[in-house]
Amino acid sequence: MGQQLQPAGKALAIDLPTGIDASKGWKYDSVCNVNGKAVAVPCYAEKILVVDPATGRASAIDLPAGIDASWGGKYDSVCNVNGKAVAVPCYAEKILVVDPATGQASAIDLPAGIDASKDWKYRSVCNVNGKAVAVPAHAEKILVVDPATGQASAIDLPAGIDASKDWKYRSVCNVNGKAVAVPAHAEKILVVDPATGQASAIDLPAGIDASKDWKYRSVCNVNGKAVAVPAHAEKILVVDPATGQASAIDLPAGIDASKDWKYRSVCNVNGKAVAVPAHAEKILVVDPATGQASAIDLPAGIDASKDWKYRSVCNVNGKAVAVPAHAEKILVVDPATGQASAIDLPAGIDASKDWKYFSVCNVNGKAVAVPCNSGKILIVELSQPTVFSLRLHHSTVQNTPVFAELVAALLSYWMYTDEPEPPHLEHASMQVHRVVQPGEFGSAVKIASVTADLLSGKVLYLVFKGTSYILDFLSWNLELNHAMTQDPDFFVHGGAAGTLHAASFWLEDGLFQRLKEARENGVRRVVFTGHSLGGMYAALTFYMLWKKLDGFMDFAAERAVNYINENDPCPRAWGAINLRQFVEVATKSVQKGLVDELGSVKGFVASQVVAAAAQQVLNRSDFYLLEDFAKRYQHFAELKVLSSQRQVTRWKEFRLTPDCLKDHSVMAYVTRLFDAYDDSRPEWTYPGELPCGDSAAAADEMIEGLPSEDLWQLSSMYERESTTSLGSVGVPCCHPAKLWKSGFGGIRQITAAEARRQYPLALTRAAKLRALLLSIRTWSDGDLEVGPVEEALTFLRGFEMPAPVTTGPAD
Repeated sequence: MGQQLQPAGKALAIDLPTGIDASKGWKYDSVCNVNGKAVAVPCYAEKILVVDPATGRASAIDLPAGIDASWGGKYDSVCNVNGKAVAVPCYAEKILVVDPATGQASAIDLPAGIDASKDWKYRSVCNVNGKAVAVPAHAEKILVVDPATGQASAIDLPAGIDASKDWKYRSVCNVNGKAVAVPAHAEKILVVDPATGQASAIDLPAGIDASKDWKYRSVCNVNGKAVAVPAHAEKILVVDPATGQASAIDLPAGIDASKDWKYRSVCNVNGKAVAVPAHAEKILVVDPATGQASAIDLPAGIDASKDWKYRSVCNVNGKAVAVPAHAEKILVVDPATGQASAIDLPAGIDASKDWKYFSVCNVNGKAVAVPCNSGKILIVELSQPTVFSLRLHHSTVQNTPVFAELVAALLSYWMYTDEPEPPHLEHASMQVHRVVQPGEFGSAVKIASVTADLLSGKVLYLVFKGTSYILDFLSWNLELNHAMTQDPDFFVHGGAAGTLHAASFWLEDGLFQRLKEARENGVRRVVFTGHSLGGMYAALTFYMLWKKLDGFMDFAAERAVNYINENDPCPRAWGAINLRQFVEVATKSVQKGLVDELGSVKGFVASQVVAAAAQQVLNRSDFYLLEDFAKRYQHFAELKVLSSQRQVTRWKEFRLTPDCLKDHSVMAYVTRLFDAYDDSRPEWTYPGELPCGDSAAAADEMIEGLPSEDLWQLSSMYERESTTSLGSVGVPCCHPAKLWKSGFGGIRQITAAEARRQYPLALTRAAKLRALLLSIRTWSDGDLEVGPVEEALTFLRGFEMPAPVTTGPAD
């Protein structure tokens, strides 16, 4: 049993509303978050339950005509689909749709081919691109519900899956636009594509006994893979629907693989699957990127030997919060530190009662659990750290347009903290409109919309969470996606294209509505921002929106900027570094105990598994293809480099060291950016002008005074007004990343003459950029990328290409 830490938070109880019998058993078995309220659908209860944790109040909604409220086992699974709760029938005979905004509920008939009178029809459902997809327990077909039209359809199970078997599937999740269900009694994995109305089966991997009953009861999406934790099975299951492959991971030491009902609930917490124990005695943490699993002891105060301890868990502010079934305390797990703590149940909730809670969800940073046998609703609020705040002591930057970029940087950091309230910053009043969590609307990325009232006017920010795991790129594919651009030269990073496609429903519906409301409220600037992978998502999302909506051009103006912390290797573009060397050095960094301010890479688990994961990538037979793909990534947006040196006049040769990875930290970016604009802060500089002046003559004089082999290094380390879509073009070449030559032996420079020969090609491609709007040939993992819409992207409107500067005849 683990050591008891300081209490992780507090819990409170809310009375059930009038009309709901608190003494009834098995009242609610499923709940979901719908626009800031928890909506629970009745199992044995006779009314729908709606909980608003912000006010601490609960209300009841009557079941609609056609649904018999007196039946037991009516609904066992619900999900949010476009602002409505959609529940699929277990014993009930109709689909239930609840709109908490209006307090109304409606019923939808089951489609032809599904026997409404059968018991235990469906016990798991998820949202896939605006439709609810339910996988069959005792039913014989897959159910797809479109609440927007009030219609439902059935999809046949694929060959190889016995439709007549009971308890076929008990858990499903959305993975990049497909529903992935893991088998309970079925013998194969089920993948459903509601867009095509097709389903397919994937064989279980070697080492997992397909004939065993109750193999898996819970699955979640972790970075594009479905991770299922074992109930009666003896191994963890990982499914990649993109490749149609499945693999098995051994349970770690300390977890008895032979025990039944080991785990009944799992959730994604910052790229790891966290499972809380039912009959198992330890918490399970799975990292599908490395293929490793670890165990965490239960904290003091929780009896590890008790059965059915926990049956439901959710992610709240980067921690897994589990509510007790037979356990007597709430469990909080922090996978970043490998620690767990317990919170006492509040007064009014009988801790000794069995089957207290079966379902919990995150509502605006609070865990809301609805009662099964308990008599009250449970709200859990984790202890919050001090709200992050930065001050500009001696600066007038708040009076300039660039202040919007500082706010963007701060919000990019805020996305990593999972704090419900925005950060505090003088001269910026911020309001959070919506935070789309991974899993909502089929999105695998966290997206927030925030309005900031600045001295220069109101700005709407769309903030994308990247990754705080240095080595997450090991599981990302670098394949080139040309489908989005429809162009042979320009492409999108394959992993990002798939992720954003899965989130396309929200982007095309909720975000467009937010833009319309913003304009009506006086917003004239929109900023897309993110750190690391989030910067790439920001750039690509802007491109997707621009293509979709002509009216979006109302916001458009000229500018995009890409901030780079001076020693961060990631934004140098994979084409500019030796990829194999990067993997090796990054591995050593983690093993040395590299820690960012969010604790995302540290601890004994990381040191044990990172080396193995890296070696697995390096040993791939197709590693040379990854290197080839990587070399094609280039920067085209304007670059601003944050440097600790005042005389930064050229792009210096990059030296990859373990310590340089610390500059990848989002906190390092934010701190240095604020330092650059505050005279009272330490010596960090933002090279905003040419050191020798901003006139053409001064620039030419400076250029002519440099050796020719140094010319290609110029101006990617500072900003000029004439810098355009080539961004880091400065004087005689297209980009250092284009011109670096990487190989196993390291990086070497090329001459200015070779740079000049390649410059016309850069101009030709830039013409295409102007037509395409956005250079999506950038993989900006590692930099703080700010892509404003109001000021966004120099090629939105006409611009002048800079003429190449020469210092003499070419060689």
